[in-house]
Amino acid sequence: MITAKYRALGRLVKTWKRRVEVLDDITAIDLGMEEIKLVKGNQSELPSWLIEVLETEGYVSQIPLTIEEISKYLYQEKQNATVPGSLVQIPWDFYIRAKYTLRKLSGSSSPSELENYRRLSYMVNELQRLRMRKIVQLASLNVSDQILINRMTPEENLVFQDLRRSLTMIGEGDGNSAV
Repeated sequence: MITAKYRALGRLVKTWKRRVEVLDDITAIDLGMEEIKLVKGNQSELPSWLIEVLETEGYVSQIPLTIEEISKYLYQEKQNATVPGSLVQIPWDFYIRAKYTLRKLSGSSSPSELENYRRLSYMVNELQRLRMRKIVQLASLNVSDQILINRMTPEENLVFQDLRRSLTMIGEGDGNSAV
């Protein structure tokens, strides 16, 4: 069941808009409800599904995460690593951009980019580990504070909701379970 939810989330996220660098002009793309014009050198917000199509054609490029950007989030998250309510707001597409950046760096033969890959990979994993620990604590406390929930990425929110629901069902058992 959880696998189906993640697949559904993946499909839903493809409809959400993300920022890209425009590499070549396109006069007009009719999306039905709106028309998009891309101008070389600018940034634009496009649905993720369209980014996949246009990127393979060389019209746009996703904006990779920088080490500085991840460092900032990691530093903020570490400030109160043991306080679940201190979850830091990160962009909703953080993990998508991290995956893109790591995939891009892993294909390089440059020693400096491979070193960046190792550093970035470590930092993303460390940030994810810190955030997941806080999210598990929030779920176990059955927190429903919308401000905290809004600080989660869609992937984190799905984990949180499923874990919280599971823990609530365990707590509503017949009373014979060990706590």
